[in-house]
Amino acid sequence: MQFETNAHGGWIIPAHTSLPSQVEVPAWSEIGADCTLGADCTLGNGCRLGNSCTLGAGCTLGAYCTLGADCTLGEDCKLGAYCTLGADCKFGDGCTLGNGCRLGNSCTLGAGCTLGDYCKLGEDCKLGNSCTLGAGCTLGDYCKLGEDCKLGDGCKLGARCKLGARCKLGDYCKIGADCTLGDGCTLTAGCTLGADCRLGDGCTLGYDCELGAGCTLGDGCTLGDGCTLGDGCTLGAGAQWLGVTVQSWLTLSNVDGSGRQVKVVKYDGGLLVEAGCFQGTLEEFCTKAAAEGKDRYVRVISAVAAAM
Repeated sequence: MQFETNAHGGWIIPAHTSLPSQVEVPAWSEIGADCTLGADCTLGNGCRLGNSCTLGAGCTLGAYCTLGADCTLGEDCKLGAYCTLGADCKFGDGCTLGNGCRLGNSCTLGAGCTLGDYCKLGEDCKLGNSCTLGAGCTLGDYCKLGEDCKLGDGCKLGARCKLGARCKLGDYCKIGADCTLGDGCTLTAGCTLGADCRLGDGCTLGYDCELGAGCTLGDGCTLGDGCTLGDGCTLGAGAQWLGVTVQSWLTLSNVDGSGRQVKVVKYDGGLLVEAGCFQGTLEEFCTKAAAEGKDRYVRVISAVAAAM
């Protein structure tokens, strides 16, 4: 292969690569064979482009960025310093990456996406148009985000998660592998979803809510701050439970060592308790438990109810 050498020295370009005359490649940069750079592109020191990369007009790469083979950036994309893109990544026009972002092979970003500093995307992640990821977000392999999703700082999504359009996650939310969120879901800061959860369209979770693995929420469910669901819980559309509209609830496991779950539900009229075949008010539950000599139930559930 033939190479050209810049008069300033320190960089290598295959002779047949398309490089507009006004584009300057700074020292210690490398551009692979069959690359195409549009007009007014800017490359920082030490950038490396694999073979067959394409940069649209007006793209800017910060110092020491690395693009794998066959990457394509639309017009006016901006990458901060030390970004790394695996092979065959595709960006729409106007995408922006902060410093130190790392994307696996075959990632796709729709037009107008923004990633904060030090975001990390696994292989074959796909983001719809106008998605925004805060600093330090991590997406596992094969995640898919619909258009206009917004993730706060430090959010983590496990492999194969799917978020519908216009989902919003507050700072430091954690979503386990294989979860699916419908369109327009909102998770406030600090929420945690176990693996394989399913949320319908328009669900809202308050601060620090926690859902165990395999939970399912129907369309339009709303959980108040600090709610906890154990593994495998299911709520229908509108979060109606025990015949009331739920404000918040808590699931306790193994209170007496038997592994039995006790659910405490808060609603406008007070508190309801579900434990095995029993469903009733808090007072009814405590009376029944005391009559059966289950003093531990009375103490624990009464304390939980007082805290709620």
